[in-house]
Amino acid sequence: MTQRKTERRGVVISGAYGMGNAGDEAVLDTILAELRRIDAALPVTVLARRPGAEAKRRGVEAVHPFRLLRVWLALRRSSLLLSGGGTLLQDVTSRRSLWYYLLILRLARRAGCAVQLYGCGIGPLRDERSRALTARTLNAAADVITVRDRQSEALLRELGVTEPRILLAADPALAPSAGPAEREKAAGIVLRDWAGFRERLPALAEAARYIWERYRLTPVLLCLAPEDHGPARTLGRALEDLGVPCAVSLDPRRIRRMSLVLSMRLHGLVFALRDGIPAAGVSYDPKVEAFCREASLPCVSLADADADALRAAVDEAARLDGEDLSAA
Repeated sequence: MTQRKTERRGVVISGAYGMGNAGDEAVLDTILAELRRIDAALPVTVLARRPGAEAKRRGVEAVHPFRLLRVWLALRRSSLLLSGGGTLLQDVTSRRSLWYYLLILRLARRAGCAVQLYGCGIGPLRDERSRALTARTLNAAADVITVRDRQSEALLRELGVTEPRILLAADPALAPSAGPAEREKAAGIVLRDWAGFRERLPALAEAARYIWERYRLTPVLLCLAPEDHGPARTLGRALEDLGVPCAVSLDPRRIRRMSLVLSMRLHGLVFALRDGIPAAGVSYDPKVEAFCREASLPCVSLADADADALRAAVDEAARLDGEDLSAA
């Protein structure tokens, strides 16, 4: 940015912000903190749902991501687009979201911005047209891509992305938190409603009962996004039927006080590792498996998540000590 001899000044940040997802919000907090370390007076515009609330909360300019004229004007007065973090370039949940984020990259390049994809996961990209469009756009629009796992790096190489510089980094939410918190005698369980979740509910309930009986940790069903409330309540009812005490928490910050974490969501694992909490993953998406592989955390695929596999993963996580987690 300092080398660009231009009157432009400022950064536009594009991502899945303002939707109540604790992982995405932690990523944005880290990005803003890093930018303010570089230049406390740097103008920042965030593309976010509920832009008024985001602007007031974070002290930034905010624009709704689908108000494309306002997005274009913000890009025209800025020198850099930061796209990410998170897994924005994927076609599993929707190809339309993929097209949108690729469009923003193209608009930024046309507006004269430098373009960086920051702390990203890439994929899955299952449709050949999606793969081709992604490769063309990244080669044409991006200057630098930092990815959070080797699997994403390999996919970019496979797609033929050669023009931008590609760097292996880490998920931005791994940045140090406020410091150690007093641990509860509790285990955080983070769920996400996904294909196959209902079939695995009895096994997840058995795993929670095992955590209670073997480790005397009360299951706390943590919601990291609004859509997690339903799965948490469903598992809570199953645990009540088994006579296992449990609680549902809508405060994602409570994860810092857990003694063990079992998580389907990627950022449940990221937060646990950041705060030195033993954790195991239940992978519904390749990004979860990729993170667990990078961090040497036990992981079970959702398709294979029977009671025995989950108990084994919990036991493996419980054996991790502070030295293991610091190294990871």
